[in-house]
Amino acid sequence: MADASISLPEDLTRSAVETACLDANPQAMYDCAAVRHADGAGLAFLWLLRGQKRLTGTLADDLAKTLEAFDAAQAALPKPTPAPKEPPLVALGRAECGLFARWGEAIAYLGETLCALGTLFRRRFRWGDCGLAFFRCGVQAVPVMMLIGFLLGLILAFQSAIPLQLFGAESFVGGLVGIALVRELGVLVAAILMAGRTGSAFAAELGAMKVNEEIDALETMGLRPVRFLVLPRVLAGTLALPLLSLFVTLAGLIGGGVVMGILGFSGNYYLDQLQLFVGLSDVLGSFCKAFAFGFSVSAVGCWCGLRAGRDAGAVGTATTAAVVIGIVSIALLEGLFSVVFYAMGW
Repeated sequence: MADASISLPEDLTRSAVETACLDANPQAMYDCAAVRHADGAGLAFLWLLRGQKRLTGTLADDLAKTLEAFDAAQAALPKPTPAPKEPPLVALGRAECGLFARWGEAIAYLGETLCALGTLFRRRFRWGDCGLAFFRCGVQAVPVMMLIGFLLGLILAFQSAIPLQLFGAESFVGGLVGIALVRELGVLVAAILMAGRTGSAFAAELGAMKVNEEIDALETMGLRPVRFLVLPRVLAGTLALPLLSLFVTLAGLIGGGVVMGILGFSGNYYLDQLQLFVGLSDVLGSFCKAFAFGFSVSAVGCWCGLRAGRDAGAVGTATTAAVVIGIVSIALLEGLFSVVFYAMGW
């Protein structure tokens, strides 16, 4: 139930409005018969109470005319028109056009990168930047790659020995570990680690340059960002991943040899198993994958950095996109290589 009517003072100022609001509940009624003067806050308070039908008494003529002027000005304001609802077919078409535009940008970027690689030895190239990028994404990544590879070979050998012992075939653990590491897991694990370590770093570097308008400055000076910034990083990543995958594979084979020794097999027997099951085609196929994965991860990381926005969170968004798109591209290329190698009989 609403409280009794509250009498407003003769001089309705801001302080009086604050006092009236603090002393009453939201359902209180206000008597305005005594009001003769009001400032801006008082007029706004009277206009609000009259709209809520919580004002009693007769208002002074000058104040009533002022409130009527407020009503007229409010009525003269243009009514906001709701935005027309877009038909579903139009929204779908707009989304498809945006998707095709992004695909077009990606294809144009890929073509420009390949053309820049084609002119690598015919034009001046920043070999110092390429060497620095190779050191960061290749040499500095060797310890973590070998650690992951050793643990991978160890786990793979132990896990495969458990079911093979049920059939008395634990002697084939070495061959299984060799095939798995050389053909698939060595290069795949190295590529995924490179996507998380190097692809994100490339995206963060170029994204920071984009935010700081350094890339715009290069374009103003007539320097193409793809040849000046992207090409050294892509070339370094393409050359680094085959070597990293080799280290991962060798460390994994060492881990598998440790397990074979625990199971009671000699080192010579383990090497004979590797020579028997792992062929030259497996090694060549692994290196082909490594070059393709290295190019894909590096190119995706640089592309995400170049497409970064200019706000505070742009670098983080570009880094996340580089890792996600890089791993997806690795999975797509892995599927493509599997089909091709199956057709070739590898």
